[in-house]
Amino acid sequence: MINSGERGFGLPKFSLAERERRWGRVRELMGQEKLDAIIGFPNQSHWDQFQADIRYLTHIGGHQTEVAVVFPQSEEPTAFVRGGNEIEWWNIAQDWLKDIRPSRRSWSPPLIARMKELKLDNARIGVSGLSGLLRAPEGTVVVGMLDQVRQAFPNAQFENATEILQEARSIKSHEEVAWMERAAEILDQVVAAILAKAKPGVMENDMVATIWQTIISNGGDYPSMTHWGAGVDVPWACRIAPHRPLQAGDMINTELEAKYGGYIAQTVQAACLGKIPTELKHAFEVSVKVFDELVKFMKPGVFYRDVIACYQELVREAGFIPKGMLLHGRGIGEDRPQITGEVEGDMYTSATYTQHLDLPLVEGNVFVLKPGAMPGDAPDSIRCGDTVVIEKNGARRLGKRKFTFPEILG
Repeated sequence: MINSGERGFGLPKFSLAERERRWGRVRELMGQEKLDAIIGFPNQSHWDQFQADIRYLTHIGGHQTEVAVVFPQSEEPTAFVRGGNEIEWWNIAQDWLKDIRPSRRSWSPPLIARMKELKLDNARIGVSGLSGLLRAPEGTVVVGMLDQVRQAFPNAQFENATEILQEARSIKSHEEVAWMERAAEILDQVVAAILAKAKPGVMENDMVATIWQTIISNGGDYPSMTHWGAGVDVPWACRIAPHRPLQAGDMINTELEAKYGGYIAQTVQAACLGKIPTELKHAFEVSVKVFDELVKFMKPGVFYRDVIACYQELVREAGFIPKGMLLHGRGIGEDRPQITGEVEGDMYTSATYTQHLDLPLVEGNVFVLKPGAMPGDAPDSIRCGDTVVIEKNGARRLGKRKFTFPEILG
């Protein structure tokens, strides 16, 4: 018997009402597309985000758990995990699904067995992640798994179900927003911890360890994105934890995420171990001003294209260059939208970055907003950024700390 600890390992649980809301919405969308079932295969890459659809439907996942699903139009969904121990864990940690089956790391056979039980031989079957994910346009499905299912159901039609789940996930409930607000609170504590620790001589990998210690000790999940950068000029924030001591004069540039129950908040924080160049200080002040103006501007019904236009006008009026990813959805994975603030002709001009420009903001959209004001040819911007939710009367920032760009001189 596994010792579950308090409240099922201490993991948070959504209500059964939240389950019914999600399942009802997804099944409504399935009905519009005439799908009899949706299937999803395990892929815990990209900080566990590539199987977000499955966790959204099952309440199972994260913590590097591999999970698959068969989600029928009307009957009980079935989840598949590695073996008996994980079946026991997830029967403790969630109460949405009772039918959890072992895979023994061969995922297609148990999916096929369940699909046979559901008599899906001539069905239209949606496949989660087949193509069109925001950060994986070619898809995330392991072809060997899908091929076995297709061979077992030669008369079935297999369709891409990615957009159905994106549509459902893009509008957050009050319960989901509350979890993201908790993740934003954890990030505020992370920022306080790294600013208190940063000084010349501290190892950069120790700084990254402080980020993780703060996330986990405050109830956050792992893994989640940690982009850390330190060095001269405006260093790229990257995924590496360098074995290098911080030095006087270093600029620190971060892009950080925390998860609570799988729900992601993101923030941006910079600092300098010395005097900040005047131009960068001004660029940061412009970023804060633009952030505040955009929060006032963004309301349900405003189109993302209009948000871009407002951003670019504000940055240009301040004498800087609008550049970089302005906002992208946060939630249980790479939720839409994904909106660049680049000037025309720059790098983010493919359909992946322009497909949501003509969508309106709606109540329940949640995204990170991080307006950059680029000075000249700098490789990256020093900017502010935080997670924002669209509510009935406008936008609201989820983080609570004041935006700062501190000079750490002692």
